[in-house]
Amino acid sequence: MDASVERVTELLSLRVLNRSTLQRQGLLEPFSGTVAEVVDRLAGLQAQHADPPHIALWSRRAGHRLTDLDDALTDRSVVKATLVRSTLHIVAASAYPDLNRASAVSRLATWGPSARRAEVDLLGLNAEVRAFCSAPRTGPEIADHLDREHAGVDAAGSIPDGVRNAWFQLGTAGGGLVHVPPGGHWHRHDRARLVDARCWLGEFADPSPEDALQGTVERNLAAYGPASLEDLMKWSGQSRKGAVRAALDALDDRLVHHRGEDGRDLLDLVGLEPADDGPAPPRFLARWDSALIAYAERDRILPSEHRAAVAKKNGDFLPSFLVDGFVAGLWTVTTKKGRAVLELQPFGAVSTTDRAALEETAEALVRYVEPDADAHEVRWSPS
Repeated sequence: MDASVERVTELLSLRVLNRSTLQRQGLLEPFSGTVAEVVDRLAGLQAQHADPPHIALWSRRAGHRLTDLDDALTDRSVVKATLVRSTLHIVAASAYPDLNRASAVSRLATWGPSARRAEVDLLGLNAEVRAFCSAPRTGPEIADHLDREHAGVDAAGSIPDGVRNAWFQLGTAGGGLVHVPPGGHWHRHDRARLVDARCWLGEFADPSPEDALQGTVERNLAAYGPASLEDLMKWSGQSRKGAVRAALDALDDRLVHHRGEDGRDLLDLVGLEPADDGPAPPRFLARWDSALIAYAERDRILPSEHRAAVAKKNGDFLPSFLVDGFVAGLWTVTTKKGRAVLELQPFGAVSTTDRAALEETAEALVRYVEPDADAHEVRWSPS
């Protein structure tokens, strides 16, 4: 979509964008509601490791308890799966069909050349995998099954150099699988077991690729807007700009246009107003926190001078804390001999008032993540 000056409804300062992001993410006022309702409002939580989503929810959901996400995964109101950006996410079960379909289209395009070299059909392979996963299976079990069923096919020689688990990558490109608990439970790092999503969630209709991408874009704007086209593509992992533009065109009468102070065209859903330029409480972000990863330009929450300290070259995003709405330092928790210590590493000077507020929140966080420790402590490292 090509925005014009006439369609711009408001010029948004960086601070207003910051507050809007915090508001949409439950980082101004925590959300109430079930885990599934809150996760849906957030358009999912990045979940490479088991623990960060539990911490992300603690910062965003009122009264969140350590076992609440475990319970939601077990009762199937939320699921863990490889979805947007081909990374593990926890999403509401109701959002799974759209997000699964949209992300599968992207992965199928990525792995298409490898499949053609191997002379296999990705959709056929995926159907085989989903049938095999009518009971929970591990990744190696899936790979061994495909290797036996397609003896003589050199899958490893058909994919790019350095990429591992060839059969698993090809067979799961079409999606349709979810992780079985205790995968995703707090402190659980068992080997993942995957099952056909329909066996886990019951039957659901597969949306068309166009409808799925439109639903994905809507969820992104609701959770992260106002956002640019580049932001939408970054979060979703979509490489086809034309497809994202088509999804926006389909939503056109439901969109409003804003302009950032740097001149970027920012899109939002009708009825979702930018936040007021008010105070923001201290908040703690989890490792790989979606509030940081979701944007092509992260200056609305991560100042450029701190980017290298938080966003590492290997794709890691370290746990950080917010002062006045912006990332102002890192935090870690270590436990030794029954004493749990949360250490705050500020990037610069922190006012006495902000230090006191951070310490109070940090005290609650260290008790949340280490409930069985004999003692809990908050420390500051030199800035």
